[in-house]
Amino acid sequence: MDSLGGVRIGIIGAGAIGGAVIDRLLTVGVAKNNLIACEPKDARRDEIQQRFGVAVTHDATQAAAAAIVLLAVPPLEMKKVLRAIRDALKHRPLIVSFAAAMPLTLIQTLLPAGTPAMRVNPNSPSLVGSGFNPVVYGKNATGSARALAESFLAALGTGYEVPDSKMNLYTALTAVGPTYFLPVFDALIAAGVAGGLSRADAVQAAVQTALGTAAMVSHRSEPPEQLKLYTGLRPLKDAEVRDLVSKAIAEAASRMNGLEPQIASQPDN
Repeated sequence: MDSLGGVRIGIIGAGAIGGAVIDRLLTVGVAKNNLIACEPKDARRDEIQQRFGVAVTHDATQAAAAAIVLLAVPPLEMKKVLRAIRDALKHRPLIVSFAAAMPLTLIQTLLPAGTPAMRVNPNSPSLVGSGFNPVVYGKNATGSARALAESFLAALGTGYEVPDSKMNLYTALTAVGPTYFLPVFDALIAAGVAGGLSRADAVQAAVQTALGTAAMVSHRSEPPEQLKLYTGLRPLKDAEVRDLVSKAIAEAASRMNGLEPQIASQPDN
């Protein structure tokens, strides 16, 4: 991506999320030599280096020397990592936190004064640049730092600014959503193949149907349940589906809300 061309990006934490983001950045044209990944596990470091050909290190301060520093470590490890790299952030890079349940207001207290920061939780469609990603911008993420942040988000899909206080709920909604859509896709594709379609044709039919349905919900004012033109021969029980999804999202948000005080209670030094 031209807007990220020449920008050095450090990824601290090269697990599932960190690795997925590396993959996406390379896909949109970020040069391998502009990426450095920090990962404490030897086997995972070797895997990242062999798979992507990017520089790897066990030293977080090396990744922190970049212009954009992505923090993809577990929430309960964030304070420890921020303490370890604080002295390496005097150049005030853009800090991007992927840590669920850690408010940006808390993150900013652990950074050198004036450091631009943002909090975002990429969902799985970000792997192909189609993510819907709630984002919170810090008070110092202005001007060129904000432009850099928006360029990074554009590589993942759509960034949608939300209040820090609503981030856990948005994350639960956007992260849980795909886990319920995907089994429906799987069932539709399997039914098409069982009926004689090629897998490619079944996938196309399912995907285009979903895209059309999403467009209909987006462009019509009626509630989704009023947009049905056909009643399935074996209809889903709408109330049960709503109840299942609502409870899953509420549970995910509750877990993150419960994690916040645990993070806040950790010592700062």
